[in-house]
Amino acid sequence: MSGNERGRILYKYAELVLQHREELAALETLDNGKPLVMARMSDIPYCVDVLRYYAGFADKIHGLTLKMNGQYQGYTLHEPIGVVGQIVPWNYPMLMFFSKVSPALACGCTVVIKSAEQTPLTALYCAQLAKEAGVPPGVLNVLSGFGETAGAAISSHMDIDKISFTGSTQVGRLIMEAAAKSNLKPVTLELGGKSPLIVMDDADVDKAVNIAHLAVYHNMGQICLAGSRVFVHESIYDEFVKKAVARAKQQVVGDPFQPGVQQGPQDFTLNQQYSRMFRMICKLPRKKYLVLLCPF
Repeated sequence: MSGNERGRILYKYAELVLQHREELAALETLDNGKPLVMARMSDIPYCVDVLRYYAGFADKIHGLTLKMNGQYQGYTLHEPIGVVGQIVPWNYPMLMFFSKVSPALACGCTVVIKSAEQTPLTALYCAQLAKEAGVPPGVLNVLSGFGETAGAAISSHMDIDKISFTGSTQVGRLIMEAAAKSNLKPVTLELGGKSPLIVMDDADVDKAVNIAHLAVYHNMGQICLAGSRVFVHESIYDEFVKKAVARAKQQVVGDPFQPGVQQGPQDFTLNQQYSRMFRMICKLPRKKYLVLLCPF
């Protein structure tokens, strides 16, 4: 299939996502718990923009012609790598789906993508839209399953030519190991971290509090670059903490389908994470290290 034709299909795919934005936004909220308004006003437009971007890129994948020594000419040719295995997380199910699928399809690759076992709904719906857009059978394959089985099979499969994974550092190491032990397929990893926010004594405290709040509460904190650590200069520490607590108490928690709600139910995997973090907190000498200021 020519790049022009791939681009035409991706443009149509983008239009179908836009036409079905209400269904997709509702599924994303059911899947993930994020407020409906966020799924509708933020995630869906991003997905459409990504599809359109790579649709325009599809017919612009060019090699180079090179003048060699003597009477020779050389050239480079960019070809699809083949079958791409992709594994996406649960915090941005649809956004991550299109971030991975769009460039692979634009380049002429076939895709086997595994949705997170906790959030499979939008990926399945998007697979149906891909079919309606004209993506040929067998080109985009959506797999719902667990990481220990489906994800491991993708990582170690001898006929998969590349892996793209977004998730934890621990699982990223396992994927690299599986890729190395199978066919040495190249691996692209986007892994989590602990992003610090530093507030100096000359900062506008009100502005810093709002930034810190957004950094850790955006998408209910379910984001790899969440500002989950804050270092505050001692001269403004008490003022910052007081205002940060007051701002946190303004966070509206409730039914994500209701207007005005800023935080819906966390993805249920966080029950495990909550229990793990709570056990760690309980081991700390509380008087010295820990003060709980804003319990929900």
